[in-house]
Parts: sequence; C-alpha cells; structure tokens
Amino acid sequence: MKILLAEDERTISRLIKQVLTNAGHDVVGVQSAAEAMEQLSAGSFDLVLLDLNLADGDGMRVVSLLEQSGGPVPPVVLMTGEGTLEQDDPRSRRVARVLPKPFDLDALEETVNSFVA
Repeated sequence: MKILLAEDERTISRLIKQVLTNAGHDVVGVQSAAEAMEQLSAGSFDLVLLDLNLADGDGMRVVSLLEQSGGPVPPVVLMTGEGTLEQDDPRSRRVARVLPKPFDLDALEETVNSFVA
C-alpha cells in the first residue's frame, strides 16, 4: 500500500515510516501541510496518515483541500494528541479514523492494516 505520512515530529515520523516500510508498505514522509498537498497533487496514495497539528497549520486544511480537488480522496487517518474527535465534530466526518497520540506501534499497524484491500 502507498501511504502518505504527514508528521512534523521527525523522530515520530522516522519511527512510523520504518515500522510501515518493514511491514511492506511504500511510505512517503512529509513534515508540513504544504508538502502533503504537493505529494497528493503529484501522485496517488492508498492512505494518508495526517497529524492534526503540523508546523504550518491545521492538518484538516489538507483534508479540505483534498476534498475540493475533485479527484479521488484516499482514506485519511488523523493522528492527534488532542484526544478523540466527538461524533458531532464536523471534522470527524472528513476522516476515516482518528488515532489518538500517543499510540503504540501495534495500534498503528492494526489501523493501517484495516485499510489494506
């Protein structure tokens, strides 16, 4: 599976990328919303792992821009240290799953594997 990983904490990004690459996935890592949009514009992804709070803004901006692009929208897993999103939060309708931080690597792999076709 081709995965876009948008995480601005370099240590966390490297760890996630290593775990998912070792599991056989093709992972492209970026550190900002702008880089995420560039990658999404340039190619297709099967899944997006997106940090809610990126250095250059709210990760949900990426989801909004992706929806407005008119192209296919891959499932988005939102990674956040702010806890879970309530069902009535409008942002919850735009993401396939929320992965609360800190998460363990088993939870990460289980989440990613739930999207494998």
